[in-house]
Parts: sequence; structure tokens; C-alpha cells
Amino acid sequence: MKKNLLLLLLVLFQTIITNAQTAAIDSIKQLLQNEKQDTSRAMLLYQLELRYIYSKPDTALLLAREMVELSRKINFARGEATGLRGVAVVFENTGNYPAALSADLEALKIAEEAHDQQNIANLLSSISDVYFYQGDIPRSVDYSYRSIAMYKQQKDSARLQVAFSNLGDTYEKTNQLDSALLYTRLGYKLANPKNNPAALGVSISNIGNVLRKMDKTDSAMLYYKQAIPYFAETNNDDGFSELYLGIADIFLHRNQPDSALYYAKLSYTIAKQGNFIDKLLAASNFLAEYYKGQRNVDSAYAYQAATIAAKDSMFSQQKINEMQSLTYDEAMRQQQIEDAKEQERVRARQNALIGGLFTLLVVAFLLIRNNRQRRKANELLQQQKEEIDNKAKELSVQKDNLQQSYNNVEQLGVIGRKITSSLSVEEIISTVYKNVNALMDASVFGIGIYNDNSKQLEFPSTYENGEALPFYANSIDDKNRFGAVCFSNGQEIIMGNLDKEYKNYVQHVHTPHEGEQPVSIIFLPLMAKEKKLGVITVQSFKENTYSDYHLFMLRNIANYTAIAIENAESYESLNEAMSTLKSTQAQLIQSEKMASLGELTAGIAHEIQNPLNFVNNFSEVNRELIEELKSEKSKLKNEEIDDLLNDIAANEEKINHHGKRADAIVKGMLQHSRSSTSQKEPTDINALCDEYLRLSYHGLRAKDTSFNAEMKTNFDDNLVKINIISQDVGRVLLNLFTNAFYAVTEKKKSPYPLKGDYKPTVSVFTKRVHSPSGDGGNVEIIIADNGNGIPKNIVDKIFQPFFTTKPAGEGTGLGLSISYDIIKAHGGEIKVETSDGEGTKFIILLPAM
Repeated sequence: MKKNLLLLLLVLFQTIITNAQTAAIDSIKQLLQNEKQDTSRAMLLYQLELRYIYSKPDTALLLAREMVELSRKINFARGEATGLRGVAVVFENTGNYPAALSADLEALKIAEEAHDQQNIANLLSSISDVYFYQGDIPRSVDYSYRSIAMYKQQKDSARLQVAFSNLGDTYEKTNQLDSALLYTRLGYKLANPKNNPAALGVSISNIGNVLRKMDKTDSAMLYYKQAIPYFAETNNDDGFSELYLGIADIFLHRNQPDSALYYAKLSYTIAKQGNFIDKLLAASNFLAEYYKGQRNVDSAYAYQAATIAAKDSMFSQQKINEMQSLTYDEAMRQQQIEDAKEQERVRARQNALIGGLFTLLVVAFLLIRNNRQRRKANELLQQQKEEIDNKAKELSVQKDNLQQSYNNVEQLGVIGRKITSSLSVEEIISTVYKNVNALMDASVFGIGIYNDNSKQLEFPSTYENGEALPFYANSIDDKNRFGAVCFSNGQEIIMGNLDKEYKNYVQHVHTPHEGEQPVSIIFLPLMAKEKKLGVITVQSFKENTYSDYHLFMLRNIANYTAIAIENAESYESLNEAMSTLKSTQAQLIQSEKMASLGELTAGIAHEIQNPLNFVNNFSEVNRELIEELKSEKSKLKNEEIDDLLNDIAANEEKINHHGKRADAIVKGMLQHSRSSTSQKEPTDINALCDEYLRLSYHGLRAKDTSFNAEMKTNFDDNLVKINIISQDVGRVLLNLFTNAFYAVTEKKKSPYPLKGDYKPTVSVFTKRVHSPSGDGGNVEIIIADNGNGIPKNIVDKIFQPFFTTKPAGEGTGLGLSISYDIIKAHGGEIKVETSDGEGTKFIILLPAM
């Protein structure tokens, strides 16, 4: 855990506070109200910002910016640099690393101009953190050691403790565990005598992280528990998020999945509330892998989507480009500073030489007066003149070298931007080849990309004398392939004469094809964030072709190429993940449609079954009456025969009535089927609500014979027909009715005693709502139930896709989302009103015209 411990230290060192954090904040606010001096107000704003930095980052950012503006108005350079560093830490905590680096570099420039050594050291430590979280470990370590050197020089043990802890955290995150434990314990030793809760909490938690990675889980758990009181005392929510995820990992390896899930979700919630993007990425990735192992597809995809969003927020192409641009600008600024220093040194030498020349002229004048010293004086003057000429030549060469270095840096920046601007591997290779071929003899050029599945280096585009060669691949286990040796060992291969030097790397030389053999060869590994991606090679048919300059340029181009290839692979992986998510979403939507169709089909079957039962029963009765009439005709009187015939006729009328009723149901459903062409038609809303209410009820009865509920309707008879796609709106009604029946059934099944004589009830009301503007107004549909209601903490989420409160396997979480889209597409509105324990009411408004 890095997150700039220095800021937490400053809270404890710059003011005397009470043990309670809230009391400390109130005390600082009171001091702000009474303080009139601007510089003191600026530092009080800084102390107040530090109180919120790990719990309320938005508030902390506002306070830091207020401090910067105040410091600029009063030309308070130290306050401006300190405030900008506070801005940088807020951006760093929330995952906006380009903005953090920009603020840190601006503050560093101000501190250097003001010769503020304390702030310079602090900013070097802060910049180290930013590069660490962006994966640029070499720069992070370099800035860490620079800050440590300054703190040692200043004999500042408090800030040295922070620097040691940060460096230990860097080594822990890169799995250099022995170094991590060494520096983390050095930081703990410096913090312990001072009883500094902020530094102690972070150091103890970091030791727990290292021990956990060393598989010393019992010891790690003890350290985690020791860190909790310190985090609570300093309101370090960022620390809690990382600590709880470490505990979750321990429980998972102990095969205690419930405890692991509890702490992982706690970590995720804290990170999300505090907008700690790096912790949110780690927690969501942990939960996605956990649910994937549990085969819980819905939850796994939900957290996988959160992982992708967090990763995109932290490592988007735009932010990578911004980081590269800021790093390049800072390198140019440092180069300009060195140029200015060198020019000052040159001027000093020139002044010294001029002074020496003047002295020599005075001596020569005196010697001229003495004839016996004339020759010696002339010889001395000649010697001094030659020295001056030689010095002038040296200065000229130094100037040319400085200009060449400047041009190289500028040229590399242009090349780097060209290479990293593409997300296609083929375009990257083509761009690299064009630029390398312009800088040096690249008679043979190729880039091999490692394929982990086949364990091969694949060369998709290789060039020889400007012509593209076919695709080929080499096994990384082939010890006689320069590319395999370079990749496997991470070793540069540089030869000026192949025949004399090849045995330094391989036993035998492969000849790829007939023809001329390259003589000068360079192979460099492509690495990004300590990950080996492949190799790059340039070869010439001439001996000793490549100079140190060529090697310098190729190494830098290799770094840009590795970054570009990693970006391309990440982009391809992201596209694959998005395609999978879209496919899964389509399948879930289809499942929701089929579920709705099942409810509808069951209801229709029940509706048709009733008139068919009447038809069958009356037909059976008529058959019996006709048989009785045939067999007893001779014995019956005319009056009895007439009664039987009248009964048969009455039964035929009932058969005809119920047959038409079944026919009307089928025609009605066919009419709904025809409306699937997305054409709006005038529709009777009352009839549509009544029909889908019954279909939903009977559909649930068909699946569960124990299901029962009371249905209430109150339709406005004065409603006019409105233009809608009746099948789509019917689907919305079916979904809402089904949810309502589910809610009242769940309440009835509740193991807790219910108030009074509870009767599950679902109601539907319609009415015309007139508009104040005088237009056609709206038709309002209200669907209400007396179930348990919707909890307030989730009511805002019910229309989100894939959100459901039903148990796994009983709901897709798409019903209300699709319903919301359908009503919006009709120009209407859908709202929800709920009361905990009392029930829920959904209100639909549709345009009447």
C-alpha cells in the first residue's frame, strides 16, 4: 500500500490533534475561521485536506485546489507546490494517473525554482508512486532512491520512513519479496518509536501482504488484525480496502469460501465508495474469478464488466499517451536544465581563459621590456594560444554532442508517438520497419511475437532488402536460434561478425534459406512491465555495421514497440471480452423472451380450456339425450319428446356460445401476433390490461396449483383507444403482473407472522390524466400489490439490466429493463412507488394521442 504515506505523517507532525478524527477536523475549521494571515490559512487548508484524503477524495480535491489558488495570489511558492502535491495524491488515489503526474511535475518545477529541498524530495517520492501504478517499475525505483538520498541528506527520519515503506511496497507488488520485507521492516522500525498510527498501520499491513505472498498465512493474518485499529484511528479507507482483500485471499486458500466472499465484497464496497480505482480493479477481478470458480455466470460477468471498466479507466490508450507525453516533456525539461548548466560551465571556462589570456598579455608586455626574456615570452604566448584553440575545439565538440543528443531525444519522441498510435500488430511492425530502415542499415528486419499456446516466436512480417517475407515461426526451446536465446534468456545479442562471434550465443548457425548470409546482427528482447512479449532484430550483410548510436536508438524503439504490442494485445482481449458479454446479453434477453412466452402460453391454454370443457361436456350430454330419444321413442309421450328436443337445442346454443368464445380468444392472440411488425394500432387499454392480468394469473396457476391470489380491477370506462404496439405493451403488463403475483406469494410464504388476515392481492387501475398544456394528456395504468415492497437501498437499481432480487436461476434481471425501454420508446414513462412491508405500485403513463 503506497498512496503517499507522507501526507498522513504531515497531519500528525504539523499540528497537535486529539485522538478523535472528528474533533481534529472541527478544530482545524475553527482555526480557519479565526486565521487572517494568508500563508497560515493556506497551510490550514492543507491540513484539513489531509483529514479527508482517504475517506472523501472529492472534498480533499476542492480544499487542495483552494490552497493552490490562495498561494498563487500571494506568491507563496512553497504553499503552491504543497497544494499541487495534494491535488496529485487525490488523483492518484482515484486512478487518474496522468492528472496526478501532471500536478506532481508542475509542483516539482515550482519547488526547484524556489530551491525548496523538502518539497523536491516529497515530490520525487510522489512521482515514484505514479510510475509504480502505471507499471513503469524502473522509473518508480529510480525516483524512490532519489527521494531516499535527499531524506538521508536532510536527516529527516519521518519522511525516510515513508520512502522505505513505498520502496518495500514496490518490491512487494513486483514479487521481489525478500527486498520487500527488508525495506518494509526498515520503515516499520522508523515509525514504531514515534508511535505514529498512520505509518504504523500501513507498515504492519504491508508486512502482512509480503508474508501472505510467502505463504505464511497465519503470520500474515496476525499482522492484518494488528493494522485494523490504526486504520480505524486515521480513517484510512484505502488501507481497509487492500487489507480486507488480503484477508479474503487467505480465506480462499484455506477453503473457506463464505468468509473469502464476505471480505472481498467488503473490500469492493469500500473501494467503490471511495473511488479507489486500483483497489476497485483488484477487488472486482477477485470476485469475478471467485464466481467463475463457483460457476455463477451472472455474477462472474457482472464483476468481469466492473474489472474491464476499472482497467479501462486506469490504462486507457488516452491515459497511456498522456503519461508518455508528460514523461517526454519532463525528460526534455531536465535536458534543458542540463543544457543551461553546461552553457554556464562553458561561459565560466571562457571567462577563465580570457582572464588567463589577459594575464599572459600583461606578462608579455613586461617581458618585451626585457630583451633577455623576449624569446621565452613569445614561446609562452604561442603555447597559451594553442591551448586556447584546443579548448575552443573541445567546447565546439561538446556543443555538437549536446545538439546531437537533443536531436536524438526529439527524434525518438516522434518515432515513439507514431509506433504507439496504432492498435494493429501489422501496422506497428510496418511503422517500426520504416523508421528503423531510415536510421540504420536494416537489410534484414523482423519482429517476433511470443505465442504462449504454441510456445513459439511468430514472425508475421519480416523484410529482406525491402521485400516482405512469408510468415514463419520458431520454437523458443530451439537453443540454436538467436531469437529463441534472446527471448528465453532476456539477453541482447550484438554481433559485428557472425562467423567469429556466433559461438558466444549458439552452437550452430541456422541458414534460413539459400543466398547471402547476414554478417552484423542485433537481437533485442521486447519487454513491457516485466513481461516478455517477443524480440526485434536488424541485420546487415556488411561487417561491423552498427555503432553505439544505432544500438541506443534501437533499444528505445524496442521499448516503444513493446508498449505498442502490449496495447494491441490488450485491445484485442478487450474486444473479445466485449463480444462475449454482448453474446451473453443476447442469450439472456432471449431467455427473458422465452420466459414471458411461457407465462403467456400457459395463460392462453387455461383461457381456451374453459370453453372447450363446456363444449365437450354439452356435446356429451346431447349424445346421451339423442341415444335416450332413439331407444325410448316408442315409449315416450309427445310432451316428453319435446322436452328432450328443447334440452338438445339449448345445449347446442351453449356449445355454439363457448365455441365462439374460444374462437375470440384465438383471434385476439393472432391479432397480438400480427402487431409484432412494430406498427402502432388503436388499442383498448382496459381490455389489454384485463386480458394479460388473467393470462398471468392462469399461467402461474398452471405451474403451481397451490398458487392463489385475489385480483382487483378498476377501469375507467371513458378511456379512448390509444396508438400503441399492443404486443410490446402487453409484454410490459405481463412482466409487471407476474412480478406482483410473485411478490404477494413470497410474502405469504414468509416464516414470520403477518399482521391480521393477510390476503395476497394484485390490483390494476386505469384513468385519463389531462395535461395542463391542453394537449391530449396521458393514459395512466397503475399495477399494485400488497407484498413486502422493495428495499430503499435497491429501488434505484431495479431498471438496470441484469439486476434482480430473485434467487439464482429464477430471474434474468432483464424484465424491468426491457419494460422501461418499451415504455420510453412509446414516448411514455414508468415509475415505482414502494413502502417497506406494505407493497409496491408501478405507474405507467402513455400518451393518449
